[in-house]
Amino acid sequence: MEYLLSILSGGFSGAVLVWLAQGWISERLKQSIKHEYAEKLESYKTELNSKVEAIKHENQVSQLRTSLFFDHQRDAFATLITKIAQINKEWVSHYDPEVGLYEPVPSSGQREFEELLYHHQLFLDEECLMALSLVKDAYNRSLPFDDGSGAPPHQNESSQHISFIEYLQPRIASVFRGKIGVDSDPQHLMDIAVLSAIELVNRYHFLDMGVPPEGNLSTRRTKDASDKVKVGLDNIDELITLLRSFDEYLSRDGGWIHEAQLKVKRTLNVLDKCLTNQSTRTKLDCASV
Repeated sequence: MEYLLSILSGGFSGAVLVWLAQGWISERLKQSIKHEYAEKLESYKTELNSKVEAIKHENQVSQLRTSLFFDHQRDAFATLITKIAQINKEWVSHYDPEVGLYEPVPSSGQREFEELLYHHQLFLDEECLMALSLVKDAYNRSLPFDDGSGAPPHQNESSQHISFIEYLQPRIASVFRGKIGVDSDPQHLMDIAVLSAIELVNRYHFLDMGVPPEGNLSTRRTKDASDKVKVGLDNIDELITLLRSFDEYLSRDGGWIHEAQLKVKRTLNVLDKCLTNQSTRTKLDCASV
């Protein structure tokens, strides 16, 4: 009996020791794992805080850049649109009701406008440059024309050029408003892009590829800018197809007519954007109905 009790007592003590050892080891493992996770968590927190601070700093720098860009862009828009109005006012003051306006754009105003355009061009995107390029081209078309005969340069009547720019003015102002976050009419940008396209295919002469065009897209007898836009909008698919062909034509041989190619590509990009946005708005309107 004593021997049996001794065995049982020893077995029980051993079991207790084993249980205690297991508990101690388990607790040590828990504490070790907890400590390890705490260290990793602290490391992650430090790393995360560092990244958050870096993002905050970058965001502050970005906001500062955006603010400076926005301020300069806003000043550029105001200065350019004001200069266009001033030139028109001075130019139209030479109008004679009986004779008309046989005066080119005021040279000082044209020079100031071009200087402003070059000065601010870094803050102007494709849409703005396309619109202002139309104004610049209208000024240039008003200048006396030398036919090479030796006779004095011929001055054409300039009223149509002023009307052309007056058509553009409110639309350019609308595009500018959209750039600085003020509501604007998206159709105004479409009108400018279509006018740019119809002018490009009718102003250049590459008869071997159909420029200027005959038929629907010809504006040979169309002087008013709004009528030209109507021609373009009524035949928009044909106009874009011709403009793409013209772009491919100008791109051959390394694109040797750089200015024309730049204008065509810029206009195509803006037209594609306008048509995409127009399609999106139409789908959204249909969905809401």
